Amino acid sequence: MDLAPVRWTRVDDDAPGWEGAWEPVDLARVNEDEAATEAFFDDVTRTIGTKVGAYPYEIQHGAGRHDVVFQVGSEEKIGWMWGDNGVGYFFRAADGQWRWDCQFY
Repeated sequence: MDLAPVRWTRVDDDAPGWEGAWEPVDLARVNEDEAATEAFFDDVTRTIGTKVGAYPYEIQHGAGRHDVVFQVGSEEKIGWMWGDNGVGYFFRAADGQWRWDCQFY
């Protein structure tokens, strides 16, 4: 099998999921407005695949963005699957300790 090199693409419009967005912004007013809530879920870009930095794509909530370094998505190109089309998260704490977690549908 001939594997092509990884080609990284810069994403400038990645955003946190619903739970992660409450930290930097109080979404109480959005939560009270049905149209605003729909816009949050339908019109805001969230990148699910493999990426370095940015916001983790949360499937089951609570992935935590404070110390996430990168995530690896379930992708056919690399032949990797986390459970049922999930995402693996890799974290590094301030003390240098690494940990990982995964979420799937």
